[in-house]
Amino acid sequence: MICPKCSGEMEAIKVEGIEVDRCVGCKGLWFDAREHEKLKDVKRAATTLDVGTPAEDAGAPTSKKIKCPSCHTQMIQMTAQGRAGLQFEACTVCHGAYFDAGEFRAYAGGGGVTGFIKGLFGRQSSKRPFTPAYRVRPGS
Repeated sequence: MICPKCSGEMEAIKVEGIEVDRCVGCKGLWFDAREHEKLKDVKRAATTLDVGTPAEDAGAPTSKKIKCPSCHTQMIQMTAQGRAGLQFEACTVCHGAYFDAGEFRAYAGGGGVTGFIKGLFGRQSSKRPFTPAYRVRPGS
């Protein structure tokens, strides 16, 4: 299989009986149909698979058209649920997903209710106090 981002060779890595393809060049990851969802909550799967260094623009939207390495259909960008700033490419035909180096670690680390709630509010600075949009008057 050929990497859809850098055209490098992909090597097969097996975790929990699931085979994932990793680019030997850019370290991007290809997951066949919904494998990323199955491995998201598997302990140490993200650190075992996602060994690359994230690019400075990792997870950011891109205008580059990327073809599925499996069925060669143009992929679409998806926003990871619970991770408003994290985007990955997905195939609408075979349901595979491609994550750049570092993205699967971020995807797997942002699960659960906490990740979902954080994603609703985006990236907020912890230095800024929460200010409600309304005020409650004493005695009301």
